[in-house]
Amino acid sequence: MKTDQNQIKKFAILFATFVVPLLFFLFLASGKVNFTKLPVLTTQVKNLPSESKISFRDKVSVVAFLGEKETLTSVQGLLNLYQVVYKSTEKYTKFQVVVVLPETREKGLEKLKSELAFVGGVDLQKWHFVVTSEAKLRTLYNSFEVPGNYDLVSGAKEVFIVDEAVQLRGRTDDEDTESGVLFGYDTESVAVLKNKLREDLKVVFYESKFAVKEPSLE
Repeated sequence: MKTDQNQIKKFAILFATFVVPLLFFLFLASGKVNFTKLPVLTTQVKNLPSESKISFRDKVSVVAFLGEKETLTSVQGLLNLYQVVYKSTEKYTKFQVVVVLPETREKGLEKLKSELAFVGGVDLQKWHFVVTSEAKLRTLYNSFEVPGNYDLVSGAKEVFIVDEAVQLRGRTDDEDTESGVLFGYDTESVAVLKNKLREDLKVVFYESKFAVKEPSLE
């Protein structure tokens, strides 16, 4: 009788020591798998021109499109992007910011870089400027399949998320848009950059953790 009781005690100890933690781990793992992913809005985004030597492939990119005219609004938008998003996200190995601009804007590029550098604090190693022809720029922008056309003069005030598979990501349940679809993030709004772009990047990087472990986004 005592032998049976001892065996039951041993089984209970083994169950509590090994089986219960395993079941708890499996429960947590199943929860991670079921997290909400950021919707794919466009699957056929074109890659960057080959001469730029920068690629969207295997990177999580925040993409901006500038126009020919440098305006206070466009510069402030980039500074907002730098301060609110880049400085807290550049630690990710797969992260990059890509600013695409027409060839006619190339002369003022060094000034723009110096203005970003003046803000200071973080290396711009993962911040890339891609200068290309108007035709290639329009082709790239059109491949995003976002509402409206690219404005050569003023560019776009929104930035976009392109994932590792070169797909456009965004929201389909955005409370601030009539259709609910959010293609791009307004750089003029610090609130949008902080509460939407940063949060959505968290989701994309969280998805990436299933393949490669990344540090947490604060």
